[in-house]
Amino acid sequence: MATSSGGFWQSRFGRWLASSKNITGSVLAALALIAQAVVGLGAFWPLVVVASYAVGALLAPRERVDLRLGVGDTASAADLQDQLGILRRSLTGQASRLDDDANTVVLRILGTLDDIVSRWNDLQSAPDQTHVVQKIILDYLPTSLQNYLNLPRTFALNSRVAGKKSAHDELMEQLAILDKETDKIRDALYAQQVQTLTDQTTFLKDKFTPSSLDLSQPDPPATPPAGPLTKP
Repeated sequence: MATSSGGFWQSRFGRWLASSKNITGSVLAALALIAQAVVGLGAFWPLVVVASYAVGALLAPRERVDLRLGVGDTASAADLQDQLGILRRSLTGQASRLDDDANTVVLRILGTLDDIVSRWNDLQSAPDQTHVVQKIILDYLPTSLQNYLNLPRTFALNSRVAGKKSAHDELMEQLAILDKETDKIRDALYAQQVQTLTDQTTFLKDKFTPSSLDLSQPDPPATPPAGPLTKP
């Protein structure tokens, strides 16, 4: 289960350390150091080492985006909050590859999901919606984004295979569905809280409605005693 303990490797620096570009550059830089130790590269050997690293980083294939964060279906609210934070940080490095319209919707969805997860206990009475929220955080949203981000940007924006929608169009349609569904679940949670307030108002009214035992009410006038019966 991936939680906040894996946050370093999800940070920008952690992802770079584990990237194929860093590994390839490091291997070429190490080979340059070995060459310096064995045969000597002259006075400019530090520049050769740096250049070797740069060449390796440039020639290595672009790292594939993987936003599936590996949290199980039984994730707790704390796990989901951690994963939303990691997902938001993961997207930071990819933001330049998302158009403004897509980036705006993604951030709105993440904000809505933050609201829902902060009320996780209230959602437990609706297991179907609980499952949907978990799948959106752990599967549906990451999958939509990574499938798009792993395409070359110009192809994603402009190319249409067999006259169909572009990858950007497909992503926007998927995001619109997720945006609508998360909004609907959040609105249901808010409505549940309003109903709870209404029930509490009804309870308090019933509890404190004036009654015959209310000492603040004036006593009813005393009935005068009956006089002696007289004969007609």
